[in-house]
Amino acid sequence: MDSKSAASIPLLAVLTPRAREQVLRNAREQQYAPGEIVVREGAPATHLYMIVSGTARVEIGQQGAVGRLGPGEFFGELALIEEHGRTATVIADTELTTLLISAWEFRASLEEHPEMAVPMLHAIIGRLHRREHHQG
Repeated sequence: MDSKSAASIPLLAVLTPRAREQVLRNAREQQYAPGEIVVREGAPATHLYMIVSGTARVEIGQQGAVGRLGPGEFFGELALIEEHGRTATVIADTELTTLLISAWEFRASLEEHPEMAVPMLHAIIGRLHRREHHQG
């Protein structure tokens, strides 16, 4: 993925083109087929995932589906930040293309570019808000 296309992903849009290219240098694209599990709840966290195209659903234990994710959204940050297993299972609903950033690269990028924390915080708060209203 080139830097200009990556600018459409809110987490990367806050970066300068040079910083975005630096983050992308070690990222890789990964494709998933509909129904394929991207990450499994409880599994070790090794990457941050940013959705380039397609959609995925988020499931937690016995609760079942708790959310949907689409282009520009990301997941996997909580397990990387807190250094614990995945908190949910994410399953591709459609053909899904993600951009993967390794745990080490993600932590280094966040330290070097703290401005990435702002869209991340907005997304996390949005997820919590939707979950509260969905379950209420």
